[in-house]
Amino acid sequence: MRYLLISLVSVTILATISLGWLFDKVYEQYQQEQQPLTTIEMAEAIGQDLAIAIDKTSNSDELLSNWPNSGRYTVSVSAIANAELPQELIHQLTKGEVVILETQKTQLFHYYLGNKKQILVLESPRLTPANQYTYQQYGLTLSFYLLLILLFLIWAYPLLKQLSSLRNAAKSFGNGKLDEQISTHSISYIRDIELEFNTMARRINSLVDDVKLLSTAVSHDLRTPLARIRFGLDTLEEVEDEGQRARLQHKLGKDVDEMVLLVEALLNFSRLDQQTMTLKKAPVDLIQLTNECIERKRSDKVEIEFNCSAQQFITTADRNYLKMAFNNVIQNAINYGQGKVLISLETDDNSHIIRVSDDGEGVPVDMREKIVKPFIRGEKKESHYKGHGVGLAIVKRVLDWHNAMLTIGDSSELCGAEFQMLLPKNNQSTMK
Repeated sequence: MRYLLISLVSVTILATISLGWLFDKVYEQYQQEQQPLTTIEMAEAIGQDLAIAIDKTSNSDELLSNWPNSGRYTVSVSAIANAELPQELIHQLTKGEVVILETQKTQLFHYYLGNKKQILVLESPRLTPANQYTYQQYGLTLSFYLLLILLFLIWAYPLLKQLSSLRNAAKSFGNGKLDEQISTHSISYIRDIELEFNTMARRINSLVDDVKLLSTAVSHDLRTPLARIRFGLDTLEEVEDEGQRARLQHKLGKDVDEMVLLVEALLNFSRLDQQTMTLKKAPVDLIQLTNECIERKRSDKVEIEFNCSAQQFITTADRNYLKMAFNNVIQNAINYGQGKVLISLETDDNSHIIRVSDDGEGVPVDMREKIVKPFIRGEKKESHYKGHGVGLAIVKRVLDWHNAMLTIGDSSELCGAEFQMLLPKNNQSTMK
C-alpha cells in the first residue's frame, strides 16, 4: 500500500505540473504569434497618440469638429476643472496615467492634456478584455484535462487489473480452492496485500490439512487402545483368578495412559499453535542453548558429539520456543538413531546453520515433506519406539515463526538422517 500511495501522489504532482507547464508554454507562444495586442491596448494606444497630437496642435477645435459622428469612436475635450471625476482619478490623470471607465455598452478612455489643462475622452464600444477566454484557450484547457485523465487511466489500469486478480483469487478461495495463489510482481501497487493474501491462503490450507491429519490420526490412534480397553473389560468380567485380573488391570492402565499421552500431545500442539502472538524475541547464544539441550539429553546409551566453527553464534529469537525446537530435533535423532548423534554449528553470510545427524536408517525422500506434518511418524525397524508424530511438526512451526528453515537430508558422517536448521542472523520480525 505504501508503494500505491507514493505512486498516486507522484503521478498526480508530476502530471499536473508537467502538463500545466507545457500548456502554459504553448499558449504563451500562440499569444505571441497570433495576438500581440488586445483590443483595449490598441484603443488605449490610439487615444494616447490622439491626445499627444491635440495637446501640441493649436487648432485642435477644428480637428474635433471634423471628427465623424457616425463612427464607432467619439472624441470630446473638457476642462479639467469641469470634470466629474473623483479627486483620486484626477490625480492619476495629472500624473500621465490613462483612466478607463466602463458603462454597460461603452468604455471611456480619459487622457490629460497638460498644455491645455483639459481632459480628452475617447469613447468606444465595450472591447474584448485581455483575460477573456477565446476558443483556443478553451481548447487548450480541455486538452489539458483530457490528457490528465488519460495519464491517470494509464496509471490506474495495472491497479484495476491487480485488484481484479485479487478478487478472482478471493472468490476461488471462498469456493474451496484453498491452494489458490496470486502471482506477485516487484512493481505491483498492492504487492503487500498480495503477499499477505498468499500467506493467509497457505496458512489456512496448512491448517485444513492439519485438521484432516489430526482427525485421521486421532481416530486411528484412539481406536486401538479403546478396542483393547473394551476387550480387556469384557475379559476382566470373566476372569476369577486374582493374579490374572491384576495383570489385565495393569494392561488396561497402560492403555489408558497411552490415550492420556495422545490427548496431551493434541492439547500441546493446539496450545502451541495459539502462541504465535506472544513471541518474546531477544539475542540468543546458540552455543549455550545447544549445550543446555545436550546436557538434558545425554545418557549412557547415547553418544552426542558437538562441533562448532566459531566462538559465538548470536541470533534474535524467543529462547524458550527455540529451545523446544532444538530438544525435539535432538530427541528425534536419539529415537531413530542407533546410539550416536552429531551436532554442528556453522555460519554463512546470512544465516546460522545447525545440523543434527544420527546413525539411523535415514528418512526416505518421499517422506521428508510428510514427517513435518502433525501425527506423521517415521518408521524405525528393530525398535518398539512409538511417538505421536508431533515433535517435528512443533519444530517446523517454531522455525516458521522465526523466519527460519528446516531441511532434511542424508548425513555424510553418520550415514543416517541429517536435520538442518537455518536461522537468520538479523531476525527482527515478529509474528502477527
